[in-house]
Amino acid sequence: MITKTIGVVALIFLFACSGNQSNDLKQQKEEIVKELEKLETNIDDAIDDIEDKLNLNEGPIERNLEKVQEDLKQKKKDVQVSLTKAKNATKDNWESIKSDVNETMDDIEAEFNDVKQEIAEALDGSDK
Repeated sequence: MITKTIGVVALIFLFACSGNQSNDLKQQKEEIVKELEKLETNIDDAIDDIEDKLNLNEGPIERNLEKVQEDLKQKKKDVQVSLTKAKNATKDNWESIKSDVNETMDDIEAEFNDVKQEIAEALDGSDK
């Protein structure tokens, strides 16, 4: 579910940032802020899920999940930085901010998928 959500968010985000001249700056900023806030919520949900799993597992699995949890917390910080940049963007720096945020979103999406894989691998190891 998280992968589909991230994929949809990324596609919507990229479409919103594609340079469509019919959208004014305010509308573009609102769309980006909305998508970044959704991503932040998805990361929070994943962190909560890991915390629940940490309560059920001990040993090496717990250490793996703790690492994954820290990785997700860093991704959340990256999203928050992009969110702040987007909210504070001006007409003069919008194109640069939009480009930076697009790049950050691409990186976070790829890294988030890696983190999800780490979670799956850690939990698969707990069944053995």
